[in-house]
Amino acid sequence: MRLARLARLARLALLAVLALLALPAARAAAQDMEVPVGTQVSVLLKVIGFDRQLPVRAPTEVVIAIAFQGGSRASRVAMAEAHRGFALARDGINGVPIRVETIDLDGERLDVALRRLKPTFVYLTPLRAADIDAIVGATRTARVTTMTGVARYVSRGVAVGVSLHDGRPRILVNLEAARLEGADLASELLKLATIVK
Repeated sequence: MRLARLARLARLALLAVLALLALPAARAAAQDMEVPVGTQVSVLLKVIGFDRQLPVRAPTEVVIAIAFQGGSRASRVAMAEAHRGFALARDGINGVPIRVETIDLDGERLDVALRRLKPTFVYLTPLRAADIDAIVGATRTARVTTMTGVARYVSRGVAVGVSLHDGRPRILVNLEAARLEGADLASELLKLATIVK
């Protein structure tokens, strides 16, 4: 009963956020991202709530790791904004608290960081000359779901993204990637999303 009520509230919250975000969105500071990071975070927090595997994958704590490159100003700025946004989610996701971590890909291998931090989700900032295939290979091995505001990463194997369409935020979902990374996204979310292959 409680889970059904939480799921219904999550659906309503996602619809409310998307309705509020339907106002014309400003361009993100980093040219690779069409939607401001704060808006991405709001949408992605709702998307996470639609992962039917979340109670199994993160029963006591949702760990979100932000992967960035310390040598890239755009990546560092996006990391700081994303960290601030995810950390502000005081109520957590479906009542489960959130812990936010960072991974500087200029200083640590992703596979090592995933073993150390054991995140549930990884948010990818804009990355210079990054091997996206290697990144999604590491996240799939670790069963960690990837998210981003860089739309082209979704067609390269990242599970969930946020882009801009007709001046409005749009959720992008790569279903195969999401499944390979351990997520099971609810059909209510998929009806609102654009499916990317």
